Amino acid sequence: MELDISFFDSEPMKLASRASQLAMVQARLVCSGLQPAAVEVRPVTTQGDRILDRPLIEAGGKGLFIKELERSILSGECDAAVHSMKDMETHFAPNTEIGAVLVREDRRDALVGPYRSLDELPKGARIGTASVRRSAILLNYRPDLKINLIRGNLNRRLDLLAAGDYDAIILAVAGIKRLGVDIDFTPIEAEIMPSAVGQGALAVQIAVPQTKRASIVKRLVGGLTCPNALAEVTAERALLDFLDGSCQTPISASATLDKRGYLTLDGMILRPDGSESYRQQMRAPLDQASTLGSALGAELLGLAGGRDFLF
Repeated sequence: MELDISFFDSEPMKLASRASQLAMVQARLVCSGLQPAAVEVRPVTTQGDRILDRPLIEAGGKGLFIKELERSILSGECDAAVHSMKDMETHFAPNTEIGAVLVREDRRDALVGPYRSLDELPKGARIGTASVRRSAILLNYRPDLKINLIRGNLNRRLDLLAAGDYDAIILAVAGIKRLGVDIDFTPIEAEIMPSAVGQGALAVQIAVPQTKRASIVKRLVGGLTCPNALAEVTAERALLDFLDGSCQTPISASATLDKRGYLTLDGMILRPDGSESYRQQMRAPLDQASTLGSALGAELLGLAGGRDFLF
């Protein structure tokens, strides 16, 4: 049955988004995909955006970036919310669901600054990041590095780098590309720094349909889903869920789907100080994405000697 997008002519579909420059760019990507339906974006400054002076775990976790957006869905103020998938914890608001996972952008991390690789960094270099995963991997690879907290939008981070507060900073390649900014950066290959769960992927969260409008929203949003990206993040998030991962646990998970319909999942867990790490890969058919994530999570825990490693 053909979808009647004229339903939104009198009352446009409303998308909630963080108010940051990158988040708004990502929301506009979703709007573009939903055209010619009438859609508008409602920017929200989340608590995670307001708190810049301490790590997320001390402020309440990465859920701080999505809880206010979820409230706008549950209240009926908005029909959907656009998130960076890596900001979404494995459990989110009841009566909501992931309506779409869009085509994935480059999932690698980037070294930003005058150096071309981690090996070129001078001894004791000061590196800016807010990610426990990036911090642990950096210290695992280069124990001499000094990891310093950096929070805020791209311009703030670049200003601090230019002011000499850091020798280099780590950003997501996906964000740099989506913003279209002209900055000097070098992608860090996955062999050295495997990516975060869902990195480079965008998710659209919707209400579980209980009204005609919500049902139409679900059908319209569902058309944005990239099956490959959905399969990959399903495996990655299953690993994260099995490990009960949070923003205080350094976990990497990156799945890739090949032309034969098989997923290869690369997972890594580390001590926060980088002193110990375990990494393993596992492969399974596309329709076993969730099972693959759980199985690799169990394998990693076995290598690490059990769940005590995560705490």
